[in-house]
Amino acid sequence: MPWRRLDAGRGGQFFTPLGVLCFAVASAGLAAEVANNRFFDALNEEIAPPDTRPEARIIRTFERVSDWDSFDPNRISSVRTRLVARLEHASPLHVSARAALSAGVDQIGPCGAVSRSLLVLCKRAGFDARKAILYDDDGIAQHTVVEVKLDDEWRVLDATYGFIWRRPSDGQLATATDLATDDRLFASILTAHPHYPLDEYTYRNLQHLRWEKLPGLPWVRRRLEALRGEAWTREIRTPYVYDRPGYAVALIGFIAGLALITLGLRTRTASTRCSSGD
Repeated sequence: MPWRRLDAGRGGQFFTPLGVLCFAVASAGLAAEVANNRFFDALNEEIAPPDTRPEARIIRTFERVSDWDSFDPNRISSVRTRLVARLEHASPLHVSARAALSAGVDQIGPCGAVSRSLLVLCKRAGFDARKAILYDDDGIAQHTVVEVKLDDEWRVLDATYGFIWRRPSDGQLATATDLATDDRLFASILTAHPHYPLDEYTYRNLQHLRWEKLPGLPWVRRRLEALRGEAWTREIRTPYVYDRPGYAVALIGFIAGLALITLGLRTRTASTRCSSGD
């Protein structure tokens, strides 16, 4: 039928270029993250030589990230990178790790961008790292820190306040469990930050994923807790692509592009069959 042939032909002309555009956007996102990797790796080499002991490297990386400042895009020499940083800062989300490390952090709550920067640098240096979100007793997220795995223990680093805790027993970096069970150890941060809100930033209720960020996730969390238990669910961490958005753009773009181009080819095939049938 002529009308079917016309609609199918238009569909093919629409889907294929849109798919190509998605591939282009995905390629740009991937290229941006490859460039970011070079930036992070160069910064890690500047922070500490490759033969630095693991704990010393972690501490030096922590000190570099803790020396953060408010956002100022003029610190970035590259025009393109400066523009991207400005766009990130104008969005309602935290700026990327590269923007935070080169231009400064946003004011939404600096702990998000600071923790993201520390997490990414530690991962690029070969450490297993994860975010830890601190909730108050009412279940409201108050603060974000980073845990880095060292000697099979998750050590806490609060780069926003530039503070680390060490266990009195062995002098090792403290874990979240140490801080949740030893009030005196946790309160030692008051020596450096007298106004640190101990009653809000507690380690009694800690998660590794902001379940309330997206609609439906709290329901998923409740189901998982019922099926696998609270301890198992608590270990679910924020996906790394959340802190490397270029990879997320690349993944979504490639999937969408492939789907659209496939749909376009099928539509053109249907159009050809209709034309042959007529």
